[in-house]
Amino acid sequence: GGAYPGGQQPGGATPFQQYGQYMNDPVVANMAMQYGSSLATSGKAYVEQNLDRYIPVSRVKFYFAVTTDYVMHKLLLLLLPFMNKEWGAYNSGTGEPTRHLNSPDLYIPLMGFATYVVVVAIALGSQGKFTPEMLGMTATTAFVWLMIEIGIVQLAMYLISVTTDIKIFDLAAFSGYKFVHMIVCVISSMVLGSLGYYIAFIYASSANVYFLICTLRYIILPDSAEDRIARGSKRRNNLLLLIAFIQPLIIFWLTHHVTYGPDVVDPIKKKF
Repeated sequence: GGAYPGGQQPGGATPFQQYGQYMNDPVVANMAMQYGSSLATSGKAYVEQNLDRYIPVSRVKFYFAVTTDYVMHKLLLLLLPFMNKEWGAYNSGTGEPTRHLNSPDLYIPLMGFATYVVVVAIALGSQGKFTPEMLGMTATTAFVWLMIEIGIVQLAMYLISVTTDIKIFDLAAFSGYKFVHMIVCVISSMVLGSLGYYIAFIYASSANVYFLICTLRYIILPDSAEDRIARGSKRRNNLLLLIAFIQPLIIFWLTHHVTYGPDVVDPIKKKF
């Protein structure tokens, strides 16, 4: 027939070998690189252009515009909120978090989230319970509960018809600050055991609730003359308390499992 044995072409080169020789040509390789670079640039521009339709990238950027000085002072504020005397309102629509210590940011919650996952893995590893799947499970569980919390607050605001200046990214930031307190709980559990965990949990939860009430009351309970009626609204007070006191429940749910040592059943099973 007209076919060559084994797909062999005249000259002893297979189609794959001819393709390799074709791509080794400097001109062809240069054209391929240029096309790939052009395609990547076009794809990046398309993604950036269309991503902004669904996610306000320009708005998100200022939540990450933080300095080292801001981060250090904000962590100190989160851990020692009882010592702070200046709880003023902030403008979440303009400026950067670095301009006001009470402004929300997403840098600390994001770094806190990642650190929490690592610290939990270390705690479970010290108990002989760590598996690679635990990293993904811990991260997924924490993220899902964060979304549930934000959803509950958003639903509550809708049901009780409360309109505030707080934005969805503000909620994500204030909800994410709990990871700092959760890290304290997990580390205390590793160093001081169950008793240390519960002492840290009581303090960290109190600090988190106090911080949120002092910060959010200027947004949820406006102090301007025309909003005095709204400030005394029972619905707004209930919303503030909901956001604040839901935090200890989630903190406990996502950290209490690290207080327990290795399963007592394992040594028994080994004997038999």
